[in-house]
Amino acid sequence: MDICLWDKCNNKCSMCTNPDRPWLSPNGLPEEGYDYEILIGRIKRLKEKITSSDAVILTGGEPTLHPRFLDVFRFVCQNFPQQEIRILTNGRRFFYKDFTKSVLEADNLSIAVSLYGPTAKINDGITRTKNSFEQTTKGLENLLLYRNNNQIIEIRTVISQLSYQYLGQILDLIKKRFSSVDRVILIFMEIEGQADKNFKTVGISYSQVRPYLEKLYPLFSSFKELRLYHFPLCALKSEFWPFVWRTLPAEEVAFVSPCKQCQYKKYCLGIHKGYLEKLGGKEFNPIKDELLIQKTGDFYHPIKGVDKK
Repeated sequence: MDICLWDKCNNKCSMCTNPDRPWLSPNGLPEEGYDYEILIGRIKRLKEKITSSDAVILTGGEPTLHPRFLDVFRFVCQNFPQQEIRILTNGRRFFYKDFTKSVLEADNLSIAVSLYGPTAKINDGITRTKNSFEQTTKGLENLLLYRNNNQIIEIRTVISQLSYQYLGQILDLIKKRFSSVDRVILIFMEIEGQADKNFKTVGISYSQVRPYLEKLYPLFSSFKELRLYHFPLCALKSEFWPFVWRTLPAEEVAFVSPCKQCQYKKYCLGIHKGYLEKLGGKEFNPIKDELLIQKTGDFYHPIKGVDKK
C-alpha cells in the first residue's frame, strides 16, 4: 500500500516518473492535501484495507522532506506494528545523523535509497542537483552504520540513457563502499512523468541495455541479493530470470502478438505500455528454448532457477 506523503523533492531527476508540480494529493487537493491532519486522516482510513502481509510504503516526491515527517512516520509505525514499513527515498536527509537515528528507532523497517551514478559528476548530472551524491552516499553510510539486524537497507538504480553505461561502476562502488547493504535493485526506467517529457534525453531500449547487463552477470553473486525490476523475460538471457521480479500493476503492462507463442508468458511481467507507445514491440520475440523452470510459488518472483532440457 503506497502512501504519498509529499509532492516536493530536492532532486530534479530527468527520468523521474512523477509529473510536473503542482499535482493533486490523493484527496484531490493541491498542497494542503499533504497537511499533517489530512495525512493522518487518510492513513487512518487506509488502516482498514491493509492486511498483515502488506507493506506500507511511504513515497513522494521525497517523503522525508515533509515538515512533520517524523511525526507521520511514528504514527504509521504505531498503527501498523505487523507490517513492513518501507521508505522510498533519495537518501539525502539521512546525511544527518540525528535524523537517521530517529528513523531507525522502528524495527519493522526497510529503506530503499536511490543512487544513480558512481561519481558526484555523473550522479549529480542525472539528479540535476549539486551535492546530491555526497549527501546520498553519506546517508547510506549512516543508515548502514546505525541500523539493527531487523532493518533492511537497499540501493536502487534506475537504468536510463544517462546511466546504463555506468552500471558496472555503480556496482563496483556498492561492492567496495556499501558491501553490507541487504539488496541491490536495477530498475529499467518507466516512461511516465518527467521520463516521458524528457524521453529524447533519457529514453533507452532493452536491446541497448542487454549487452551491458551480460558483461555484469559475474558481479551479481557479489551481493546478498540482487533484483531486476521492469524486465520482460525475453529482454534477457535465461540465466538472468531468477533475478527478475514482477513489479508493475497489470493495468500498466501489455503483451505483443508474438507473446502468445511464448510458453514462458505465465512467468513474465509483460511490457510497460509507455515503452510500447514510444518504442514499439519489434524487439520482443517468443522464447523457443526448451527450459526447465524451478518455481518459487511467489507470483512477484516466480522463477528460482532455469535449466536447459
